[in-house]
Amino acid sequence: MIKNIIFDIGGVLLEYNPKTYLDKLNIEESKRKELNNIIFHNQKWRDCLNGFINNEELINYLGKENPKYKNEIEQILSKDNLKYMLPPKQDIIEYYKSLKQNGYKIYLCSNITECTYDYIKDNFEIIQIADGGVFSCFEHISKPNIEIYQNLINKYQINVKETIFIDDTNKNIINASKIGLKTILFNDIEQLKILEE
Repeated sequence: MIKNIIFDIGGVLLEYNPKTYLDKLNIEESKRKELNNIIFHNQKWRDCLNGFINNEELINYLGKENPKYKNEIEQILSKDNLKYMLPPKQDIIEYYKSLKQNGYKIYLCSNITECTYDYIKDNFEIIQIADGGVFSCFEHISKPNIEIYQNLINKYQINVKETIFIDDTNKNIINASKIGLKTILFNDIEQLKILEE
């Protein structure tokens, strides 16, 4: 019997698609692929997710390494633009709240920077509603590393046999299942209806 539900945030409760985000910021088409690689496929981005550097340090580093894109990097990584990068999936958030009201224990497991954590906490009730969570920026480790799931389980004494993990990234799902968690590779809200059975 499922008693605990672990949610990812970006891609499940909130939209997260760097390519779509660059569209919203009206970044020139010719620059998008390179900027996506420079920022989101860079070890320094991973360092920021894992809390080893902050957002400002990331911007400064990438700007120095890629001076011709300095302005675009500042624009893309601006805290003021997080509302475009992470718009809420309102139907999923309402369902998330209803699961909590129906007696499930709700937890979060997310790869996010500290400034993104602050943005989410200040603008949504996602973090406040949860019974607990682990976040890469504070754990200094990120999914799909098995250790982050183990940290969550140990911190809240969660019984994996009574727990399901919901994430939109296959490699995260695969590693979570290795420690006994039931999983859902998330695409849409209909998949969550299994929790009502």
